[in-house]
Amino acid sequence: MRHGLDPALRWTPVVNARPLRRVRALVRRRRASHTGGATVTPGNARATVSRGMPMEYVPILRGKAGEFIALRNISADVQARIRPLLEVHPDQRLADVVQTFADHAGDHLPGNLTVTVDCGQLWQYGAVGTGFRGHAMRWLSDAFREWLHTLVPAFRTTDPDGSLDETRQAQLAHGAGGCLRVDLNHLPHGPRELTEDVRRTLDAVVLKPPDTDLLLDAGYLPDADTVTGLVPRATEVLAWARALPWRRIALAGGAFPPSLRRVTPHVLTALRRHDLDLWERVARRAGGRPPDFGDHGVTHPEPPAPARVRAAPVNLRYTSGRHWHVVRAVGMAGIDTLRLCRELTRAEVWFGGRTDDELSWGDGEIRLRADGLAAGPGGPSQRRAWETSHHLAAVTRSIAERGRP
Repeated sequence: MRHGLDPALRWTPVVNARPLRRVRALVRRRRASHTGGATVTPGNARATVSRGMPMEYVPILRGKAGEFIALRNISADVQARIRPLLEVHPDQRLADVVQTFADHAGDHLPGNLTVTVDCGQLWQYGAVGTGFRGHAMRWLSDAFREWLHTLVPAFRTTDPDGSLDETRQAQLAHGAGGCLRVDLNHLPHGPRELTEDVRRTLDAVVLKPPDTDLLLDAGYLPDADTVTGLVPRATEVLAWARALPWRRIALAGGAFPPSLRRVTPHVLTALRRHDLDLWERVARRAGGRPPDFGDHGVTHPEPPAPARVRAAPVNLRYTSGRHWHVVRAVGMAGIDTLRLCRELTRAEVWFGGRTDDELSWGDGEIRLRADGLAAGPGGPSQRRAWETSHHLAAVTRSIAERGRP
């Protein structure tokens, strides 16, 4: 394996960008003075995609009922542009986790939708047991085959040998390749070491780059400073990746906060999509064909620990442009859901201010409740399905119409 960077190099460290703010602001003002007052920003640069390889969207979704319901109701246009990755999290007894995930897949996934499945967090809990074969990936691979669904296993260079062996078995059984996740915040020292780790891992799962999707994972991006500090490293790793014939390359991150406690009830609040900012800045800095775009939908990248899961006040999350627009209630009753639906549909951000429901199935469900035409208000899984449905449609429409997410 060869890469386009000097093997003696080390990755640029991720630094706190806050002290550089004033310097960069001064540079932007000077640039603006030479461009007739128009400040050049990442958003000004349209990302173009070469013919024959349209950009794809990689939503990293929790393997829960709401996300599966959203996937069941995607349009043909959305399905053609997404490559969903579903994460299986250990939030209950292991056998129940894999059985519930498999049941959701069988009940909701479109038959012709290939999904990537990540069981990385489950390996440490051992074999599933109670009649299940092997660990979680082995069992889910068998279950997906019974449901006639194609599964792409996700794996990492840090996975233990036993986990990589189950990945090998899964990819051989389904014949759809694999997905290698590389954590940009926990890299080996430099390109040479990363290349060696990747070669060893691909050999273990019997895959080559042309059969493998590469997912560069930026993790949680809470603010603009985190994005700025990560851009150089992400750009370097993208340059390394481009020297290899990967099936697809995606850059993903997550910016949705872990809690909405700071959001004022019944006030529509805009939350910045810093994951989109990172993608734009890296794509612009790297030049050439941009990577595919990935995010964590409308959820925080890390799920809460099982012991900390509590019923939260009703909230709705609505993607529009560079922000999520969030409105939350104080209570958790059905009447609170109906009120939030009315508040959201009256806001200017509601599908660009239009009143039709053509963007997604989720938009239509929210509208029905705002108009009092639904049979019931819907619970947490239904709300997550509506939000995710809209988010998938909003991102894919932006890619189709503007060439960028």
